[in-house]
Amino acid sequence: MKIINQLKIYCLILAVFFLPIHLNLNNILIVCFIGLSMLSLFLEHEESILKRLKKNKWVLVIAAIPFLLNALGLIYTDEFEKGLDFTIRAIPFLFLPLIAILSPNIFNKNYKKFGYALTLGCLFVMLYSWSFSILDIQSQNKPLKELFGPLYSHHNLIKALDLHAAYLSICIYTAIGFIILVYKNLKRTQQIIAIITITILSLFMFHLLSRNAIIYYLLASTVFLAYYRKWKILTLAFITVIILGTLAYNVKHNYLRDRIFNNLNFFEKETQFSKKDDRFDRLAASYEVFMQKPIIGYGTAAESKHRREVFKKNKDTIGYERNFNAHNQFFEYLSTFGIIGGVAYVLFFTYLFYVCVKTRNGFYIFVTIGLFFACLTESIFERSQGVVYSALIIALILSFHIMQSETKP
Repeated sequence: MKIINQLKIYCLILAVFFLPIHLNLNNILIVCFIGLSMLSLFLEHEESILKRLKKNKWVLVIAAIPFLLNALGLIYTDEFEKGLDFTIRAIPFLFLPLIAILSPNIFNKNYKKFGYALTLGCLFVMLYSWSFSILDIQSQNKPLKELFGPLYSHHNLIKALDLHAAYLSICIYTAIGFIILVYKNLKRTQQIIAIITITILSLFMFHLLSRNAIIYYLLASTVFLAYYRKWKILTLAFITVIILGTLAYNVKHNYLRDRIFNNLNFFEKETQFSKKDDRFDRLAASYEVFMQKPIIGYGTAAESKHRREVFKKNKDTIGYERNFNAHNQFFEYLSTFGIIGGVAYVLFFTYLFYVCVKTRNGFYIFVTIGLFFACLTESIFERSQGVVYSALIIALILSFHIMQSETKP
């Protein structure tokens, strides 16, 4: 049993390390962790484990909503094979919360190891991506300033690792939040390393140009610094952002400016810098699919072909050819599972926020709000990286909540 317990913890630590680096390795390690955890629970067969499950059965149901929706949607979907793939992908939403409920110590006692593993994983991606880009620039005898141009920013910055900028950015600001969480308990030298790590990861995240992550990071940083009255740091950060933002906006042919400002065309107007922004049209397409079958939707993975038809009707060539999802988790559930999916989504996040507030843990509140914020512009629960990240966060929160409630007199 001791060997099994050690192996499953190593598997989970490595899974967290590979989360921002390589999805296949991450998924393999997650499967190994789940398998070893279920084996150890079966061999232990303690009464306390069964009592936890009975006491928290509705907690598990709510936490597993993303998996349960996909599983129920298989009953009536006309895309069963694709839907089955979606359901298998969502398995961490069932088993990670289950393991957190039955054996909360696995997550609660090792959260620092997970935090350091995630930080190291993000640092690896940063070093690899910047090194790859700089070497590529030098091999083509281009000026180094090209590093901040369109060929080496946003998704192109991490193309060598085949990653998604938005999901990687979520991992990065989570790692930064963890470093801030443990900062006070570090020695002086470790604190200096922590400050350097926060700085370079922040710069890398800005270079990824994921607007949602940048906006949330800036808002959360402002609230944090204001709450702890770090006025000097807040003022310096504010001045720095204003100066860099002004420079980015006023320099001609500046990709950073075009990506952050001009491509974000809320007024749906054509300009010399950007085409009409189609994000709201694409949300409308998902809403149109929802209205076609508003109660239970078309079922797991079956909404996609109907949304493509709307893209075709709206002459949205990019959306049609790339078969875009809703890029909003609430609208994704509405178009896939109808009103039932929308209500389940609201219930899921309502309970998650309730638990976070009840635990009074600032870090968990930070990542939960971040997850909700990310769901506004991404269909987080549809991609493997989003599924594993979300399931891990939920497992950590539930384990902390359960241990906290069990230790109360």
